[in-house]
Amino acid sequence: MVLSNIHSQLIALLKSGCSNNIELAINLAQGMGINLLEILRPYQVLLASSDPSLAQYCQLFANNSLNWSNRKLSQLPPQLRDLEALEQLNLANNHFTKIEEPLFDLQQLKQLNLNKNRLQDLPAEIQQWEMIERLYFADNNLGKLPTEIGHWRGLQDLDLSRNQLKTLPRSVGNWNQLQHLHLVRNQLLYLPDEIEGWTALELLDLSYNKLQELPPNIGLLQNLRRLDLTYNPIDYLPDEIGNLSLLEELVLYKVPISEAEQERLADLLPHTKIIVNFDYFF
Repeated sequence: MVLSNIHSQLIALLKSGCSNNIELAINLAQGMGINLLEILRPYQVLLASSDPSLAQYCQLFANNSLNWSNRKLSQLPPQLRDLEALEQLNLANNHFTKIEEPLFDLQQLKQLNLNKNRLQDLPAEIQQWEMIERLYFADNNLGKLPTEIGHWRGLQDLDLSRNQLKTLPRSVGNWNQLQHLHLVRNQLLYLPDEIEGWTALELLDLSYNKLQELPPNIGLLQNLRRLDLTYNPIDYLPDEIGNLSLLEELVLYKVPISEAEQERLADLLPHTKIIVNFDYFF
């Protein structure tokens, strides 16, 4: 038990990233006849090398970015939770069907890419990512989102494109720092009134959904620059859309609005490029 504690303390020194602590760990290990590489061996699964050096282990603990995309992974090694400095993690194009526990212990995580996996839902534990800024869940099988996503108050960029979402929970109104939201090719039937909380949003891509209307609160998204409604069965937009004074592009390609509605929108948004097809806009 005492030896195990010593091993833990040595590893903690190495993980600190401080050169003085690393040197101290080396000296202590040598003085006690402990092979540092041997006690670090469980972390070898996190490295591509079959015979990693001490320097490689130290670099692993110090890294704030890790790319494990395109590896056909379906599980994560529990040792991942010990990469306490990790801020960016790329797990795109793997075989994950669920988000596993080691991820919830990465308290400094700011960017996570899980595009092109097989996720069917998101667990409540995702609320533990309090530092998260960028999340990518495109090309999965998500049918719904838990209310806990509202805990991502620092979220700036979110991609949920090409899933099976029909609704968004009301807690999305907490995303008051969100700047880019991609919801392309889902099954969305409506947007909750709580979108009024998206006051920092600049880009909203709702193309290829089943929206028949937008809530009047859309007019409260004062920083919106681009709104894409391509391939939605919307034939009318609320008058409040005219409040979007910074809107640069409104994409209405393959949207069944009448010419009269197009003219009304042009009057409401005189400084906005309104695109009704890829050859013509007004």
